[in-house]
Amino acid sequence: MRSDTRARIEAALNCRLTPITHDQAPHKNTHYKAATADGTALFVKVIDDHPSYYTAEIRAQHHLTGTGIPTPHLVGHGHLGDKHRWLAYEWHELQPFTPSADSIERAGRLLGDLHAATSGIRDDQLRRYADVRELITDKIALIARFDPPLSERVRQIRDRLFARGHTAIPEGRVCLLHGDMGWRNLHTGPRDQMWLLDFEHAAIGHPLLDFAKLWDRELDAPADREAFLSGYRHSKAGPVRYEEIDAVRLWAAAGIFPYARPREDHDFERHAYAILNRLEHGR
Repeated sequence: MRSDTRARIEAALNCRLTPITHDQAPHKNTHYKAATADGTALFVKVIDDHPSYYTAEIRAQHHLTGTGIPTPHLVGHGHLGDKHRWLAYEWHELQPFTPSADSIERAGRLLGDLHAATSGIRDDQLRRYADVRELITDKIALIARFDPPLSERVRQIRDRLFARGHTAIPEGRVCLLHGDMGWRNLHTGPRDQMWLLDFEHAAIGHPLLDFAKLWDRELDAPADREAFLSGYRHSKAGPVRYEEIDAVRLWAAAGIFPYARPREDHDFERHAYAILNRLEHGR
């Protein structure tokens, strides 16, 4: 990042920024740690070229206020021209999520608490997803542009799922969606409290849309699925039916192809095909 950009954030926060390096592959954002004059530690995120991520983080914070959902508190934010935006959060010493039967159940409870606490919200600044059948139909139309046989295959799976009757159709309830639910966005803090991070993809839609990526990725094992559902059902988020989850799984799989095909991301595309195979065989 350019030094003048960093200097402008330091001036806004009245403190020095120290870059945070990541052991993993390069991150899409730039991260810093800082400390204010009164000793408050901060985590600063600079978002490049994605204004919707910035808006989603701010609006999610607005809706999370007073809910009791453990997530770092936003203390400042700002624009740096057309391309850069920054967000400053209170720093917390957190540890990466370690999956176990107990922690996965608590993760399900936390997601359910998020959905219950924000049920029925309205926000014109957040993306709002259509009903699940319409979402799948939109993906089918996109796939048809470059792979008509695959588009027909997805359409047939959709029709079989929804032919099961009303139990397969997610109801019209909406809430705040995390938008990128996964273990990497869960951390644990003091007293083993679980925290939910990174609301760049926050949106409004049916709560089960937050299950879409998770189900065939982190929750691939049947025992993990049961643990997560057990926790979710102990929240006030409402009932969950496996048939409904199948519909959002299809939406997630169908959405991979328009992204992965032009990028020649063969591993990601194979993952999508695997989900289609499972849905066709009732798994």
